[in-house]
Amino acid sequence: MRVTLSGGDQGLRERLGSVVDIVCADDEDPTLVITVGEEPLSAAAARSEQRPVVPVGLDAAWSPSREVLPELLASLTDRSVPTVEAHPLVVSADGTQSTAAFDTTLVTSEPARISEYAVSVDGRQHAAFRADGVVVASPLGSHGYNRAAGGPQLGFGTGLAVVPIAPFATIADAWVVEPPLSVSVERETAVSVFADTEQVATGGSALTVEIETGPSIAVVDSRRL
Repeated sequence: MRVTLSGGDQGLRERLGSVVDIVCADDEDPTLVITVGEEPLSAAAARSEQRPVVPVGLDAAWSPSREVLPELLASLTDRSVPTVEAHPLVVSADGTQSTAAFDTTLVTSEPARISEYAVSVDGRQHAAFRADGVVVASPLGSHGYNRAAGGPQLGFGTGLAVVPIAPFATIADAWVVEPPLSVSVERETAVSVFADTEQVATGGSALTVEIETGPSIAVVDSRRL
């Protein structure tokens, strides 16, 4: 089996080299793309990677650890690769479009400031709330900031999680909705928009962020092995 490795260190490369052939993506066509950490997976989503991706070292049940990765790859050498479809987010705001593998976050630009947000699905307002911010997470990203903010972990193909960040309410709701959706800022407070860790836009009450799903990437779910 030929694989290309993005992220990781020389020690991991040496351990993997005992069970698979590690090649450069530009030299040969690898069977699998292995991404270690969040940034390489974000990059794979942004380029709409066509080969199966093994995301390693994420705090999610479907992501294998670095320690078990050699054994996992060895088990795939004589069998088909089980994958699931994961859809990154396409984020449009203030004339700029970006791709997020994990989540889109709107958060007040100044610490300890609150704003008001409205979430619309299919052009109809679904919810409105006051909070420091809001995170919209894909199933790939539901284990991260979304989970820390009190949102649900999502199975692949189940929609997007929408979770207020530090809501100004005694009882806070979170939602799982089908894309596309939009999040608008409802008061004149400076808000920054991020696609994963990339800042996409800033604005106030005139700012609306459109979120839809992009082309799928094939992700190896280690739970299926």
